[in-house]
Amino acid sequence: MRVAFERSKAVVLRAVPKGCRLARHVVAWKRAVLEHPALELMRADGRANMAALVEVIAVQQDPGSRTWRTTWAWVAERLGVHEDSVGRMIRRLKDWGLLAVVATGRSAAYTPRATGKKQGEAPVYALTVPAPPKPAPTPAEKTDEVAAVVVDINVGPVPPKGVCSPPHARESLSPKDAATPRPSAKAAAQRREVQAALAKRTAPLWPAHATVRPLSGRGARSDWKQAYRWAGLEIQHHALVLRRITTAYVVSVAKTHFQAGWTIADVLHALDWAPNGQRYTHDAATGITHPGAWFTARLRAWTHQDGTPHRSPDQRAAAEAEQRRAEAIAAAARYAARQAAVQAGAGGVAVRSGSGGGVDPRPFRVRWAVQIAAGRVEVAAQPGDTEVVAR
Repeated sequence: MRVAFERSKAVVLRAVPKGCRLARHVVAWKRAVLEHPALELMRADGRANMAALVEVIAVQQDPGSRTWRTTWAWVAERLGVHEDSVGRMIRRLKDWGLLAVVATGRSAAYTPRATGKKQGEAPVYALTVPAPPKPAPTPAEKTDEVAAVVVDINVGPVPPKGVCSPPHARESLSPKDAATPRPSAKAAAQRREVQAALAKRTAPLWPAHATVRPLSGRGARSDWKQAYRWAGLEIQHHALVLRRITTAYVVSVAKTHFQAGWTIADVLHALDWAPNGQRYTHDAATGITHPGAWFTARLRAWTHQDGTPHRSPDQRAAAEAEQRRAEAIAAAARYAARQAAVQAGAGGVAVRSGSGGGVDPRPFRVRWAVQIAAGRVEVAAQPGDTEVVAR
């Protein structure tokens, strides 16, 4: 008898937790699972296994009762994973409010002998979705409710039975309106995805002035993907308008610039400044209908006709600093060469002041005359030059 009534409407509705409701259709339930923001935070293999489990549930579920009955062993064999992995995925769906336990499973070893059954019982789950919160009534609606109550109390008695239509408690569970489109479901899911990822941000996900490249030395594809994702989330943390699109779209637009050595600070600078140094008159606060197209246009302004990005502000600053260092080194080398020539002209003896300081306090003309006299004495002391002078 337990198995016969475990899929009845009353039993299923009793198992639905507070704040949830039965899914109108399996398509709506699949969409709620695949658009859940916590799914984006999982690893790639975990998301793949969850998507495969969703397909299995969609095929096995009972359309009449919105329930799913199976065993973990069968699902594990179908997906090629361990039973513990199936249990973890089901537990996550229950925590997200997308599955409810209608009847727990029971192995054959724990089946009472009085029942006469020698096989186990598979668990039964109900396909649920989080119920949307009820909007708070406006002051006008409150006034209308008060007026309606006053009219019902003072004008006439309660209408007799049959005048008012009976309430249809199960009308919301009809599969006919299961495929009704939700206007902003995709945008809302994108916002939830970004907000869920940035809610756990306690420190910068990527340094603002560091190039985007994997932290590990292997440089595998997953490492590059993770580094790009962190950089994209950090850009969305600072540019609030970009939270209306997915992080993958932000990365796809800025990936070429990241590969050219751009940093997060460079991308944020390009959103407000043109390459000629002029600030855009329109900021990123309001009035942007298509954030993805706006982001693409701002970065396209910093791209050459052949598709290669310009030198970023950080790259320009680094080049200017390197040029200043090179000029300083060259100036120091020239000064050292002049000092060596002066010491060689004075007979290898450095001229110092009488007070013991390193700088000669005598005027420039006096020091220059001394150097000229020392040079003439050195020339006169050479034998070959003396014979030439005598001739």
